[in-house]
Amino acid sequence: MFKFLKGVVAGAGAGLKDLPYNIGEPYSSAWGSWVHYRGTSKDDGAPVSIFSLSGSSANDGHLVAGRNGVKRLRTVRHPNILSFLHSTEAESLDGSTTKLTIYIVTEPVMPLSEKIKELGLEGSQR
Repeated sequence: MFKFLKGVVAGAGAGLKDLPYNIGEPYSSAWGSWVHYRGTSKDDGAPVSIFSLSGSSANDGHLVAGRNGVKRLRTVRHPNILSFLHSTEAESLDGSTTKLTIYIVTEPVMPLSEKIKELGLEGSQR
C-alpha cells in the first residue's frame, strides 16, 4: 500500500514497463554517473532524451541526489532549463543484487561534442 501511495504522490509511475517512451541508443559521452539515451514517445514517435542514473541501494548518495533533482526539475520552468516530461524509478535484478535506476525524460537534446561531430566543423569553424 505504501509503495502505491508513494508512486501516486511522487508521480513516479509503476516502473520501466509502463514508461510511455522507447529507450534508444546511448550517446557516447556521459555526464558524471548519468547515461544519456536517445528516445521516442510511444504515442506519436516524437524524439525525447532519456537520462538514467543507477545505484545499488535506495540510500545511495547518487540516487538521493537524483531524486532531489527530479523534484526540482518537475517544478521549475525556465527557457534555459530542459523541459521535464516524465520520470520513473525501476528495480532490476543484476545477478544476485537489486539495482535501482531513475529515468528522467526531457525534451530532445544532444551533447555538444556530438553536435560538433555531426556538423563536421574543422579548424577555425570549430
